Amino acid sequence: MEELYYQLITEYYHQTITDRDLTILQEWVASDSLHETEFREVILILDAAKLYYRDPKNQDNNWNRIAAHIRQHKQPVKRKFPFVRLAMAALLLLIIGLGINHYRNYRANPANHFAEITIPYGQQTSFILPDSSIVYLNAGSKLKYPIHFAKNKRIVQLEGEAFFEIRHAAAQPFIIQTGKVSTTASGTSFNVKAFPKENHIAITVKTGKADIVFKENNRPAITGSLLPNQQLQIDTKTGKTIKTGINAEEISDWRSYRMVFCNATLKEIASTLERTYKLDIELEDPALANIKVTTSFNKTPLDQMLKTLATLTGSRYTRSNNIILFFSASPNTVKTE
Repeated sequence: MEELYYQLITEYYHQTITDRDLTILQEWVASDSLHETEFREVILILDAAKLYYRDPKNQDNNWNRIAAHIRQHKQPVKRKFPFVRLAMAALLLLIIGLGINHYRNYRANPANHFAEITIPYGQQTSFILPDSSIVYLNAGSKLKYPIHFAKNKRIVQLEGEAFFEIRHAAAQPFIIQTGKVSTTASGTSFNVKAFPKENHIAITVKTGKADIVFKENNRPAITGSLLPNQQLQIDTKTGKTIKTGINAEEISDWRSYRMVFCNATLKEIASTLERTYKLDIELEDPALANIKVTTSFNKTPLDQMLKTLATLTGSRYTRSNNIILFFSASPNTVKTE
């Protein structure tokens, strides 16, 4: 492995990689199955190192034991590919950090070991999954996925919002679980919005096809399929579903901080702004929450967005640092293009 790609994987792991370098890394991983294997192994090494260094009190003892073992079984030095040495180091770190029994269990059942990425308010990130699929994770969101996917399916669990670019694998469908809703695709790009505190889930397909299943214990399963520029909204309380045509590009534009709201309530918009800009927005009058607005913001300064929302809803607002209060709203529904 060239030093460049090892550096890119390291930056990706620590979430410091640029969009340009992420594209370079994705193309390199997808170009050769050996690259994909090397990518996974380096991630494994970095995970092992993180676990090891969580226990600083025992580092010296552990390394002394390793050094003693090496001296006892010293062999003639052979030139090896640097990546092999890294893999051997990963093995040692895993045994130290996880314990031999846990490590054996990991080797026997790699799909039962998970990674979890949580994005705080005010941030967003993108990263590559073990199958080379790309995920863009929005603020206030969490994704849990196995370190190695099973051979017959790829299952991840999402809380929040994410845009997926799924690597095609017909025999290994990709499944996103969001509470009561499962979205399945094999080679598709689509957006899933499913914040636990909200009572609805929205799936929007940009390319390919996605199959959706919504199931509750006391209700028959609701199923549906989506094609490009189609969206399915599911009310998780009532089970009601609405399928519409929509511009999928606009829905996923949150990745570049462009927000599009179509007939959205002020409460929904406030929640989005809270997550995106790390705010605390309060609606003094409960009637404000259900006022609906259609508008969009393209990297608009925050104060300008707040002024626009106040104008559209017939309300006023005050701001003190990151605390915003809306009050005295008009009950009318207002729309703008």
